[in-house]
Amino acid sequence: MKRIYLASAIASLLLASPAASAASSTFFSNLTGSWSGTGSAYLAKTGEISADCKLKIAGTDNRLSKQGSCGRFIFHQNLGFTLVNKAGNKYTGIYTGSKTGPAHLEGVLQGNEMRLTITWGGLVNGDRTAKMTLRRTGPNSFAQTVVDQVAGKTRETSQFNFMRSQSVDQESPE
Repeated sequence: MKRIYLASAIASLLLASPAASAASSTFFSNLTGSWSGTGSAYLAKTGEISADCKLKIAGTDNRLSKQGSCGRFIFHQNLGFTLVNKAGNKYTGIYTGSKTGPAHLEGVLQGNEMRLTITWGGLVNGDRTAKMTLRRTGPNSFAQTVVDQVAGKTRETSQFNFMRSQSVDQESPE
């Protein structure tokens, strides 16, 4: 089975300015807490599957980490990532949960969206890169979408919508 991305993955900003720093702080700290989600993922061997997810996110002004899992019936995938602000609106990090091992994340935060490039540890759908978008859809919700090339065509390989499952907590993901 391939990968499912959720995590909240997570982020997009403007340039290095006080407004960008404030947006970063709000984007990250407001994601802290426990989340549940539903959506679907494309797996090369089985096609489109539906899954439910549970995760915890911990955030500070310049760092975000997520740990959780998605699954339903016979499918189960652990997921996680860490993102760190490197300068202005630029972020880097590591995604865990791919069958190819840890993947590198790099991208920008712009307003309520973080756009990341995923560089896989090995071939996934015939190449080593995909795009992840984390978008705030409300004060207690966000969406995570991954787009990749599959059989020469661009398609969503996962799309999950998350809702805060309890009040904001400051615990680190387990």
